[in-house]
Parts: sequence; C-alpha cells; structure tokens
Amino acid sequence: MNDNGMFWNSSENNSEEAASAVSETLRASATWLSIYEARKSYFAVGFGLTVYSVISLAVALLIQVIALVVSPDVIEDILFLNIITPISLYLFALPVLLLILFAFGIKGEALPKKKMKFGEWMLIFVVGFGLMYIGSYVGQFVMGGLSALVGYDYSNMLESMVDIDKMWITVIFMCVIAPIGEEFVFRKLIIDRTHKYGGFVCIFFSALAFGLMHANFYQFFYAFALGLVLGYVYYKTGIIWYSVALHAAINFVGSVLTSYLADGIEKMTKVFESLNVQNTEEVLAFLGDYGLILLAEYAFVAFVFASMICVVVLPIVLRRRIKLGRKDHVLPYKRVLSASFFNAGAIIMLVVYATQFILTLISPLIGQ
Repeated sequence: MNDNGMFWNSSENNSEEAASAVSETLRASATWLSIYEARKSYFAVGFGLTVYSVISLAVALLIQVIALVVSPDVIEDILFLNIITPISLYLFALPVLLLILFAFGIKGEALPKKKMKFGEWMLIFVVGFGLMYIGSYVGQFVMGGLSALVGYDYSNMLESMVDIDKMWITVIFMCVIAPIGEEFVFRKLIIDRTHKYGGFVCIFFSALAFGLMHANFYQFFYAFALGLVLGYVYYKTGIIWYSVALHAAINFVGSVLTSYLADGIEKMTKVFESLNVQNTEEVLAFLGDYGLILLAEYAFVAFVFASMICVVVLPIVLRRRIKLGRKDHVLPYKRVLSASFFNAGAIIMLVVYATQFILTLISPLIGQ
C-alpha cells in the first residue's frame, strides 16, 4: 500500500459498487414483484366484476321471466322495476364477487383517513353535478346519432323507473340503496385493493367499470365522469360515506328534483296554452299558481350552466391541490396502467361489458 492509500481506496470503491449493485437488484426485484401483485389484483377485480355483472343480469332476467308467468301485469309496476336491480346485484351477485376476491387472496388495504370540510364537499358536488350534465348531453347526442343511423328511436331506460306519483320509490332505490351499494362495490372494494399501485389508475379503472356497468350510452358518459369524482373523494379521504353522500345528493337533484320540476313545467305549459293573456286577472292568477315553479326552473337551469362552467374553472384554479400520488407508490404510471388493463380478467370484463352494450342496442331492433 502506498502513502496515498491507493489499495484501501480501491477496496472501498469495490465495496460501494457491490452495495450499489445489490441495491439495484433488490429494487428491480421489488418492482417486478409489485407489477406481478398489481396484475394479479386487477385480474381478480376484473374477473370478479365480470362474474358480478353476468350473475346480476341472469338473476334479473330469471325474475322477469317468473313474473311474466305468474303475473304479467307486475312487469310494468314501478316498484317491481326498481327492486329487480338491488335484489340481483346485492343478494346474489355481490356475495360471489366477495368470494372471488377472497379466493384470489386479494385483501383490501384501508386508505388513510382525512376529514373533508363541508365547503370542499360542496365544491366537489358542484363539479360532479356539472360533469353529470355534460356526460348526459354527450350520451343523448350519441344515442340520437345511433337512432338516426338505425332508424329506431332509442329511449332512456332510466325514465321508465321514475314515477312522479310514487317518488318515494325513487328516493329509496336511487338515493339510498344505489349510492350505498355502488359506492361499496366500485369505490370501497376496487380502490381498497388497487390504490397502493397508483392513485390515478385505480380511480380511472373503478370509474370506467362503473360507467360500463350501466350498459347503455345514455348513462355511460355521466356515470364514468361521476365515477372519477366519487373515486377521487374516496381516495383522498378514505371515508366512504363522503362519496355515498355525494352520490345520493347528485341522484336526488338529478332524478327527484328534476322530475318534480318537469312535472310542474308540464302542468304550467298546459294551463298557459289556454290562458287569455289579454285578461289581467287570469295572468295574475296564473303567476300566483305557477310563479314559484317558473322561478325554480330558471334557478335550476342557471345552476346547471354554472356547474358546467365550474367543471372547467375549478380544476384550473385548484390544480395545485388536486394530487393523486403518494410516496409509498413504487411503480411508474405506465407500468401500473399496463398491469391494470393488460390481463385476462380486465380484458374479459371489457369484452363482456362491450357485449352488453351491443345487446342493449340490437335487442329493440329484433322485434321490429
């Protein structure tokens, strides 16, 4: 060894290189293992949702067939139409989905809990409501184009499930049961099992599955958009009741409140058609009876347009506060995206959902 400690430095450098090589190998192994785990988790979720969808459809169809045989008139009853879905989804399909996730050993990991201020929740409600209407307009545009293309006037199935004279049914099923059940399946079950691989991908995957589950273009676009918002809320707070409340509020305004407004406007229009506008007493009586409805309609329309503007403005203004990443994520975004969709379970799910969309479109044409 010379006076400069040459041999000692060489040995020290070799040790550092060896340690670096070992560290790199361990990091590569950890990344590979994480990719494998991510692919396995998304496979189980995709496969489970496929079975969940197929079972729910089969049970719903079986219930309708039995109803047609036993009492054909019940098939048009609004309560019957609303009760089929939760029975088939949550009494039959959900237990099988849970069993599949358990069989694959895919356990949920609770998200960190973080309380949300009411003002923040309200801002997200406004954005979610605006997204719902934008998605609804897109769906109507797409279905209008398809109707013109095939020469058949497709109807929105959701409209047949709302009856102004039996609104309590809509409140129970669309504003209570649906938000709780759908948030548990598409936010709690999915995001708890996939969030550790990346926030954006798990939210996108759950929102896409939520949109596709509706199996029609009238509902797909706004369900997907709303699913992104609901997923973000749950991911950031870890408290499922925030997204349940948001889902319920949007459903209430979008189904119950709009139904009452539409019914009031329809009645007002019929009266207005027979109104003698030259008669001051009749005009004043008309305004006294329907003035509040007219103001409510104008206020609601203004809120809809304001909420759609907020969809564009608020994300830009609050962009620094909208973050989906956490330090515990070890996989790059592209790797997670590949693992989430390029696996047999997710591919089967997409194929089955696409088949449902096609069947929804062609089944009314068969009877023509």
